[in-house]
Amino acid sequence: MLSSVFITFDTETTGLYPGFDALVEIAACRFLNGKAVDSFQTLINPERDIPDEVVKIHGITNEMVKDAPNSGEAIGKFFEFIKDDPIFAHNAPFDERFISFACHKFQIKPPANPIYDTLQLTRRLFPELQSHGLAALTTVFDIPHEVKHRGMPDVMGTRGVLEKCIERLAGQGIKSWKHFMAWYGDPLTFLPDKYGLLVTLPIEYKALKNAIEKGGKLEIIYEDRTSKRTKRIVEPMGLFVAYGNLYLSAYCHLRG
Repeated sequence: MLSSVFITFDTETTGLYPGFDALVEIAACRFLNGKAVDSFQTLINPERDIPDEVVKIHGITNEMVKDAPNSGEAIGKFFEFIKDDPIFAHNAPFDERFISFACHKFQIKPPANPIYDTLQLTRRLFPELQSHGLAALTTVFDIPHEVKHRGMPDVMGTRGVLEKCIERLAGQGIKSWKHFMAWYGDPLTFLPDKYGLLVTLPIEYKALKNAIEKGGKLEIIYEDRTSKRTKRIVEPMGLFVAYGNLYLSAYCHLRG
């Protein structure tokens, strides 16, 4: 498998929830015969503030991204880079959700690249390990990974973890892409409308559905984490499901 072309990639964000949070970095590297042959990296203006507690994790500040491209521009360039090659990411559903939501927001049609999750791979291949987080794995496997939670270092760390997975797969007789795909099962893909109106709304939410489809403003009652309620005028952009909950992505005229 290492003789084939593949890409590892990673994203950094303002938080955990696409729609509420946004991308601040995408990085990727293409490998051939196990060696890096091309790379891609861009900071992204999330068009919102990066919380201080998140800056402490990845070190990307508001100042660093103020002149960076928005998510739509960055993702367009990322898709040009990945072509139709298979791609890997650690905890791939997280990265896929953010990119798919941005595709929906900016009406970008993504390529159909298969996306494989090295987190899932390590859980299946190394069940004896206590932690399957990227930082823990790079430590256990003695993979260089000095700057954690930044795009390119995480990309290279993911590549190192993938190599260990390929070695263990080979020990089980799985040495070709054909055998790997049969063993892995269905990969992820970037889906631009998975966060759109695929959610079935009750008839009483017709006004919300129309506002998303045709554009428009709605008045809502917003309840914050302290249970304080305020009336807000919003422009709905889409609905999405994350972690079992239904969320509305909208521009708020009170808070922005």
